[in-house]
Amino acid sequence: MTRMDFRRQLDVLDVSRLSQIPITVIGAGAVGSFTTLALAKSGAERVCVFDDDVVEAHNLPNQWYRLADVGRKKVEALRELVFDMTGVTIDAQPDRSTGTPATEVTLCCVDSMDVRKRIWQGLTPRPSLYVDARMGAEVGQVFCVGQFGAWYEDTLYPSSEAYRAPCTAKATMYCASGLAAFIASQVANYASDRPTKPELTVDFRNALML
Repeated sequence: MTRMDFRRQLDVLDVSRLSQIPITVIGAGAVGSFTTLALAKSGAERVCVFDDDVVEAHNLPNQWYRLADVGRKKVEALRELVFDMTGVTIDAQPDRSTGTPATEVTLCCVDSMDVRKRIWQGLTPRPSLYVDARMGAEVGQVFCVGQFGAWYEDTLYPSSEAYRAPCTAKATMYCASGLAAFIASQVANYASDRPTKPELTVDFRNALML
């Protein structure tokens, strides 16, 4: 079988190390689906994805799925897509995200603040790198947390306090794929012993990065 040739990025990131790092992606929706593909394209091979949801038609404009995937479990469709494009077989877990065991790198790509808080509180031991991605239609945030994340806990608040956008203004492909690129770059930094950025906010509509 033909394998991906990483020669054009060997001086940019440590592909050999990245391929050996266990990575857990919690959530295979907008950000999670694009992030999983980005990681596999970057050289990650030990990727486990948790999500118990199925693909629906309204997911197609902003998630990495095909028309033919509607009605299928997201993780099963994603496993097929990632393998077809990279030769990497992800560990697809069609289960809920809460109670997910942490791995060295754990990525939170869920859309509920309450679930996000439960995930963080349940991580034992703390991963070496924990990334939390939060997305609105055109604005997103990425938090990169080490094993000592007291500051991160201050960013967690109940879903009841979160802004509730109308259902027609919740997600765009460019915000989801853009955040996935930032997440993959931070995982690459970690694998290459470069510093990660604790917090990043991106306004895609106005091309602003904070």
